[in-house]
Amino acid sequence: MTVIRQQDLIQSVADSLQYIRYHHPLDYITALGRAYELEQSVAARGATTQILTNNRMAAEGRRPVCQDTQKLQVRELASPWQQND
Repeated sequence: MTVIRQQDLIQSVADSLQYIRYHHPLDYITALGRAYELEQSVAARGATTQILTNNRMAAEGRRPVCQDTQKLQVRELASPWQQND
């Protein structure tokens, strides 16, 4: 049986949460790019350009995509299978 150390799990979750703060899924970005290509309205193309630019800047600068994703609170809960050391 594979043993997963608690610290490894904590680090993995922390890294994942940081990643999703400044990256949208590839299918979302691809769909926005396609929408831009098909859009005929100058204003809508401008808005889509801004969204794509903001996403690129967030990913490159490792900054949150939006203010709502800046903070996350995690509460540790004791698991029923946790071993007492």
